[in-house]
Amino acid sequence: MIDGRKVLAVVPARGGSSRLVAKNARLLAGRPMVAWTLVAARGSQLIDHLVVSTDDPAVAATATEMGWPPPFVRPDHLSGPEASVIDAIEHALDQVGGVWDYVVLLQPTSPLRAPEDIDGAIDLCDRTGAPSVISVSPLPKPSGFYGLVGPDGRYIPGGPGRQAELDRTVVINGAVYVGRPDILLRDRTFQSEGVLAYPMPFERSWDVDTPAEFAVCDALFPFRATGAA
Repeated sequence: MIDGRKVLAVVPARGGSSRLVAKNARLLAGRPMVAWTLVAARGSQLIDHLVVSTDDPAVAATATEMGWPPPFVRPDHLSGPEASVIDAIEHALDQVGGVWDYVVLLQPTSPLRAPEDIDGAIDLCDRTGAPSVISVSPLPKPSGFYGLVGPDGRYIPGGPGRQAELDRTVVINGAVYVGRPDILLRDRTFQSEGVLAYPMPFERSWDVDTPAEFAVCDALFPFRATGAA
């Protein structure tokens, strides 16, 4: 809790996945992938309550074992491939009830995030009065590695101006989203005007959606710079 303000974390973990079947319950570094998000949330000093939104019995069993039994079964219309995460958050807020100052979205597909990433993003949103905060990571290569391909197929080096722009370019990594519920539900996005970026190191920013990404993430676990345990 931050000076009397309440923080709700939502972990959306539907069972279906077109590219990686049952990915949230699949074993990653010895645990179901969703468990690593719950491990990071457990280490947070600012989350007041956490709810796992799932239709998957295996995910529900993992959450229950770790101390967060899902208070509801995610309905079918929020569990398909076209389901909106904002709709899932709205449903969770309705089901949990109460008044919350911040809602934090923690997607299970970012298992390398650390507790300090969660708390850093929440603190940034609170300190600045921003409507929302989204975690980002740098490009995987320095700016000198990037350029353009011309219409004739020629490689065009970035040049000083382009390099300066690339040095400021980041990628939304999907690890932590923080928003004020009233603004989030009004705009139906975390990218409201005034959204701030919370930088995370590349080694904690892996987003898992495909079998190849899953395999790479599994290999990265021994090298992650994190305080989670």
